[in-house]
Amino acid sequence: MADAGSKPATSTKFRNDSNRSRPTQASKYAACSGSLNLSHLVHTGQHRPTARLNFVTNSAPNDVDTLCDALKPIGTRQCHDFRKRIFTTHQSLADDLGRSYLETVQEKSYVEANRNLLRINDRLLIHDLNLSDDEDSLKTFCKKQSNTCREFAERLNYSPKAFDLACDLANRYRITPPHAKDYQGDIYPCIKRLCSEKWWRKKIYGLQRKTIESVARDLGLVCQQKNAYASQRAVAQRTRQKAKNLEYLENTYIENDLGQRFSLLEMYDRSTSNPKVRRAELMTRIKGFEIVADQLGHCGEFYTLTTPSRMHARFKRGGKNPKYDGTTPDQAHKYLTDLFCCIRAKLHREGITTYGLRVVEPNHDGTPHWHLLLFMRPEDTAQVRDIFQCYALKDSGDEKGALKHRFTAKAIDPSRGSAAGYVAKYISKNIDGAHLENDTLGNDSTQAARSIDAWASTYNIRQFQFLGGPSVTIWRELRRLSNSPEALPPDYPIALRQALQAADSAEWAAYVMLMGGPIMRKSERPIQPLYDHKTALDTSTGELNEEALSQYGDSKAPKLIGLIVSTRKLITRLQVWAIVVGRNATETAASLRGCAVAAAPPLDLCQ
Repeated sequence: MADAGSKPATSTKFRNDSNRSRPTQASKYAACSGSLNLSHLVHTGQHRPTARLNFVTNSAPNDVDTLCDALKPIGTRQCHDFRKRIFTTHQSLADDLGRSYLETVQEKSYVEANRNLLRINDRLLIHDLNLSDDEDSLKTFCKKQSNTCREFAERLNYSPKAFDLACDLANRYRITPPHAKDYQGDIYPCIKRLCSEKWWRKKIYGLQRKTIESVARDLGLVCQQKNAYASQRAVAQRTRQKAKNLEYLENTYIENDLGQRFSLLEMYDRSTSNPKVRRAELMTRIKGFEIVADQLGHCGEFYTLTTPSRMHARFKRGGKNPKYDGTTPDQAHKYLTDLFCCIRAKLHREGITTYGLRVVEPNHDGTPHWHLLLFMRPEDTAQVRDIFQCYALKDSGDEKGALKHRFTAKAIDPSRGSAAGYVAKYISKNIDGAHLENDTLGNDSTQAARSIDAWASTYNIRQFQFLGGPSVTIWRELRRLSNSPEALPPDYPIALRQALQAADSAEWAAYVMLMGGPIMRKSERPIQPLYDHKTALDTSTGELNEEALSQYGDSKAPKLIGLIVSTRKLITRLQVWAIVVGRNATETAASLRGCAVAAAPPLDLCQ
């Protein structure tokens, strides 16, 4: 086919006459056929439409007929039927799809708009699963798949063949099945998960959120000019989820065998789930690291790592990035994670140690980038910068702007401000926007924080991570212990007393030094967490210990019950707690008195 793509098969101008059928010479290349190769119909831009379509921008999202009528002058009769079929299939997204379709027509051609619509349809339709369906439809789908897996398991007696069939079913819908290696090589817990409607819901709902948000990002709905960081849909969904969680916390209690009762909302307000508490703890820890670095003669460095341009969907001005390859934010985050793993391995081989904080935040179009506040020896700074830059430029390092933007470094100058103050705005921006008027894009900081929270929740991205330093689990356990002096033995070791005082005074720097400094192997620190490792099988009787098994038949994760100080075990969690829904907590507590275990799963929220 000579000169393929150099000229559109038919004119892409709007045809307002009554005959909108495709010309005979182009009928075999129907642009709205998903089974045909459309590469020869790519528009060259030579015949862009000059007329402006009277697009109904205020139509309801589900009013497919109105939307299709607005787009009717574009393309052929087959195109009209094709669009209507897809808009009907994805009614909840029809309005956004229609707007994007019109933009593509105005920028390129209706042929390219049809191709984009096909690609989006393929992402949202996975065999008989429609990711744009409502919650009830997805629940029905999950129940059907879990029942199918249960039939495999019961018919084949939970054999490897049943596991393979269930895994094939999960893979069919782009769901990663559980791996036996994660459960000591036992396939039974894996099969039980695949037979669980709850497991399927979690996976499908997560896939739906990521896919629809990625589609919205590709459509240009996530950018500085429209909705920075996350789409309106994602923010609204996250808001509904938080409201639902709050209602559950308000109406759910925990009660122990002594009759003490607390609402989960009280526990939430006192834990790091509360944004205010979370922000305060992050600032306390980073300030403590800064004090430690000052005592040890270390210096601070502020680094920024970004992804290659092919992972960015939009330019700053909102235009499409022609280099964009469809990388989703979670895939871009994995790229940065793998990159940093290589960097840390290289630093380890060179004998260089660093400690500090990593913050992940989105660009205006949802593409993640990393900020790192690291402390190190002054003589290592030049080599650390070289290592970071070398690895950051390994992927497309010769593209325009890579040397300038892919990796940036700034030395923390104590005379111009503290390191904690330098990262305070990044911490606040990514939590609740407190103490900030606007973000870096000029948006309201509170609304920006909501969008960033929705972005992180949608893509399961951990926003903050400390590098180096002792366990924060022990720190929190010590702070709990300071409120329960009756749990302390009269002759507790001096190391515990000093660490207890540091934690109770929120002195992270003192705690770090008492625990051996910022860089030390976890196993060598003077205080260790004590976990209750319940065995699933009682060797003396040969019976299964159901308390040690999860609902899927595998061993539960070890439960924190205390601390180990100088080989001495200190039990700090003595009470048995149960979840009580509603206000019948008193009756439940009465049933717990005199019982060795709680009827409901115990909690680690309080003593």
